[in-house]
Amino acid sequence: MLRESEIEPEVLDQPDHLISTTSYRKALNLAAQVTEQPQFGLILSQRQTFEKFGAIGYLVRHAANLSVSIDRLIRFIRTHDAGSMTNIEVSDGIALWTHRLDGVSEESAIQQTELAIGLACKFIRSALAEQWCPHRVLFEHAAPRSNEIFRRVFRCPVEFNQTVTALEFSASDLNLPLRSSDAGLFKILEKHVEQIDAQIAKDFPARVRAAILQSIEFGPVRLDFIADKLGLSRYMLQSQLRSANTSFQAELDDVRFDLGRRYLRETRLSIAEVSAMLGYAEPAVFTRAFARRAAVTPRRWRQAQGPIE
Repeated sequence: MLRESEIEPEVLDQPDHLISTTSYRKALNLAAQVTEQPQFGLILSQRQTFEKFGAIGYLVRHAANLSVSIDRLIRFIRTHDAGSMTNIEVSDGIALWTHRLDGVSEESAIQQTELAIGLACKFIRSALAEQWCPHRVLFEHAAPRSNEIFRRVFRCPVEFNQTVTALEFSASDLNLPLRSSDAGLFKILEKHVEQIDAQIAKDFPARVRAAILQSIEFGPVRLDFIADKLGLSRYMLQSQLRSANTSFQAELDDVRFDLGRRYLRETRLSIAEVSAMLGYAEPAVFTRAFARRAAVTPRRWRQAQGPIE
């Protein structure tokens, strides 16, 4: 099942190895099919702990209260899962802890979504009190044939076909102290996770450029294609690039410029051929783009490099 989902089983022995969220979602969906368990993700959530999130999992367990814990999870979620978005909204004494997989079809996201919400509920119980229950649990997808397992897991009303996927509970719960709170350890872990997050922000543009470089020879490179290659939604890819003070177009332009200079310097390909290889609609577009960067046309730049050896 792992290999069919494009995950080599050996990588599971490498705790810091990242797999694409697309492959992760495929594996969950395939597991649900093979085991004939429609709520495989929800069942799995009750057999896991927040420590599966690595450093951030330990960080949120040692926060002073639930509010700080969820806040840090929202802030650092990408250190574990770059494809999910989570947020907390508070209004009229009600807290809504939402989860979203942007750009993913509803049906393919069911297992991953139910796993996330089930794990969130289990985390709050382990952090506050085992008898804790949300007011309601909301899912965007359609109701299953049986919701018995939902009642057993959440112990509260569960509603489907909603506009948001979320846990709803009393806002006052956010101020409750965590049973495992440790201020000293929290401070150490927070600094550690901040360093991981900073490194991810620094490395992400490099990952995008590598994906573009691998794809550019096969034709025009599209944002959606690169996002899928990295296992992200279009929105998440753009969001992470923005946080690194860059954009998809800027990274694409960088790759094209670097490759363009290499082709001009090391090959005898014509300007039209180089333009086509870089995915430009026509040579004139390539010439203008190159000249903006090099302050000289591709032809003149090539001439300045001297003869090809």
